[in-house]
Amino acid sequence: MEDFKIEYKTNFYSPKRVITFSEDELTLSNENRTITKLEKKEIEGFRFGVSWIRGVDFTIGRLFCIDIRDSKNRIIKIRLRSIYSINKKTLSEKFTDIVDKLYEYYFEDIISYQIENILKGETLQIEGFAFSNSGVCWDISKKNIFVKWEDLRLREYTYYFALFSDENHNNYKAQTYLTDWNAAVIFAVSKSILKHKGFYKED
Repeated sequence: MEDFKIEYKTNFYSPKRVITFSEDELTLSNENRTITKLEKKEIEGFRFGVSWIRGVDFTIGRLFCIDIRDSKNRIIKIRLRSIYSINKKTLSEKFTDIVDKLYEYYFEDIISYQIENILKGETLQIEGFAFSNSGVCWDISKKNIFVKWEDLRLREYTYYFALFSDENHNNYKAQTYLTDWNAAVIFAVSKSILKHKGFYKED
């Protein structure tokens, strides 16, 4: 897989930055100077989304946010800021491109590995969730909160998703892509295993 570079600016006046995706690492640089470099084998989490920039009386813009974390708890923060809709379309496309490349270069492999091992019978913990071949526990400290795959339902929304028991809708867990680490990973693992086992239902 060849290296792929995306140039961006945090806002209209900020210096240009470059994020480089490669098979072995992820690099953020500024004017030919490396700011942060994360090795692929150490990348373990990300979150992304859009928050609103508010003025005194109304919303004046939006902030596109992407955070990438490694096993040493180092974090690359990418922020794309649009005020009064200036460059909104361009920044939205940059945001989408960066998220897509994060999946392609790093997290598709992580997700595939997790799904494969769960279906083999291993129990894996992902951000407080425990996945096994029989079901999901979303509060490890409370082992009674366990839902079997045949009882698990998944509901998708624009900015978040929810897992819940079909027998007891009060037994649920919501995850927000912007604030919860690896919400997208948990979503992908849950949906893929539900489909694999034949229990996924479209709303």
